[in-house]
Amino acid sequence: MRLLLLLLLALGCAERPMAVDRTEFAFGSYVRVRLDASNQATADSATQAVFRRLHQLDTLWSSFPGGSELARVNKTGRERVSPGTRELVAAALRLAGETSGALDITVGPLVCAWGFHDSVNRVPGDNELVGLLARVGSGRVVLRADSVLLEPGTVLDFGALAVGAAVDEVVGLARDAGAIAGLVDAGGDIRVFGDRDWRIGVRHPRADSVMRVLVLRDRAVATSGDYQKFFEAGGRRWCHIFDPRTGRPASGCASVTVVAPTALTADAWSTALFVLGPDGLELVRGLDSIAVLMVCPAGDSLVDYTAGILP
Repeated sequence: MRLLLLLLLALGCAERPMAVDRTEFAFGSYVRVRLDASNQATADSATQAVFRRLHQLDTLWSSFPGGSELARVNKTGRERVSPGTRELVAAALRLAGETSGALDITVGPLVCAWGFHDSVNRVPGDNELVGLLARVGSGRVVLRADSVLLEPGTVLDFGALAVGAAVDEVVGLARDAGAIAGLVDAGGDIRVFGDRDWRIGVRHPRADSVMRVLVLRDRAVATSGDYQKFFEAGGRRWCHIFDPRTGRPASGCASVTVVAPTALTADAWSTALFVLGPDGLELVRGLDSIAVLMVCPAGDSLVDYTAGILP
């Protein structure tokens, strides 16, 4: 669900040299890392550590068939996993409850059936969807000690939160390695840290332009949208974000941007609110730490909804 926030520029109370600014490919997207440190050697070593860990996590959590830890879990249905993967599954199950089931990591069968794994897109029939939905639901996942257990036919997909979790982990790693400020932008899942403000432009979902600029400090932001990964069939746009209640791509929103303390929280809630639409905003109105910008189609126009205070 990698969406598209447009990074503009950084502002600080005083001019600081940018020690490093590097981009590599991970998690199916380009990842940009900008770090400040007291010296070049520290900045370089911190950046190397960040990308090394990102590639390790990508290998662990990739949804595509192969040697990833996630792939082994999906193949065997019962697998001992690393502490990081266990924590990710535990977070997903907790968030499933908090989001009324809209955040669901068991949508793997839907992702495959609609062709978003292999880009051979198709619209499943109603009878097929009934069968697929029988394999979806967070109650089909059990954590037992250091193992993940799946009911037969269950397929996990970490697309709604893996990148956010990875961003959070490497921000902590960068700090531990000596970075004093910086940004990690993994295909639109962004977290900034340190004594610096960052201006982040939110992309308009129907135009090649910026619709709003956010100013962030020690915060994270993520957007889920229907305009990056989608196909058209039957006169409709079908995006890659699935409603686990219907088995079909969610269609009530064009984009949802969430600002939160962590990238995992922003990533997961942007997906969940995209599924739930405006009614879902009631779930976050009492959460002081989260702010939301939701853009929904209304005929030929778009309507904005907000919750919390956008920075």
